[in-house]
Amino acid sequence: MVDAIALENPHAIVEELGDLLLQVVLQAQIASEYGQFTLQEVAQGIAQKLVRRHPHVFGDVTEENIEEVSDNWEKIKAAEKGESPEQSQLLSRQLSRYARTLPPLMAGMKISRKAAAAGFEWDNVEGVWGKFEEELAELKEALQTEDRSHQEAELGDVLFTLINIARWYGLDPSEALRGTNQRFIQRLTKMETFAERPLSNYTLDELESLWQKAKMQLNNNLPSNFHNS
Repeated sequence: MVDAIALENPHAIVEELGDLLLQVVLQAQIASEYGQFTLQEVAQGIAQKLVRRHPHVFGDVTEENIEEVSDNWEKIKAAEKGESPEQSQLLSRQLSRYARTLPPLMAGMKISRKAAAAGFEWDNVEGVWGKFEEELAELKEALQTEDRSHQEAELGDVLFTLINIARWYGLDPSEALRGTNQRFIQRLTKMETFAERPLSNYTLDELESLWQKAKMQLNNNLPSNFHNS
């Protein structure tokens, strides 16, 4: 879905929305057969939630700015979950919601921003880079052990620090990784057009040569029959 929207391809968006709708219908049908809930209840639930959480749109509540809209939305959501206003304002509660409901990279950025706003912030970007070097050293040390959970914990620390670096420079880590994935696949596709046999039959040096050739053509938009001398 994200790729279809980014490509601004209406036909692909329709197809992806169809896949999403199919999942909703299937899950609702299975639940209905077990007597749990129906598709109608799903539709009614989201309609009621939209009305309930947006009284400035569907009710007579007047709010002056986006901050008031956001604050009221958070209060309504907290009340739905049985939380007091004080509980809903706890930083740990807010960050836990991000961790539970968002993809890891997106959650990391949300957590980073919210924590920074609460005072968990470096004085300057050099401090963030220093933290990155520290975490990277700890990851290298952990990789010398056989403790997988410790290795993953240190890898997570490195990734989270990179997310903080991205925040300091106004970058979107999810978009950055998505772009890298796409470029890798584009270059691999171009390599396969040059290759005369399966890539697995090439040596590492030969693969590197094909990689550089593909990268050069894609960067310079050279014709597909380009060959290195």
